[in-house]
Amino acid sequence: QIREAFFELPDEQRSALHLVAIEGLTYEQAAKAIGVPLGTLMSRIGRARAALREMEDNAPARAKNHLRIVRGEP
Repeated sequence: QIREAFFELPDEQRSALHLVAIEGLTYEQAAKAIGVPLGTLMSRIGRARAALREMEDNAPARAKNHLRIVRGEP
């Protein structure tokens, strides 16, 4: 589920988060690698993390909806 949510992020957010969280670059290194100011990189990472948290919070609701469909309820 987290993998799917990660790939649902906008490209700019996904790239920024990937460089820092997966590749282990510092914020400064990641900002330089993608050619943006440090503040921009930090904003993108913050928005990406917030989006992932929101997707996680909404996951149980999605599962419940899937169960309703399986049971044939409206």
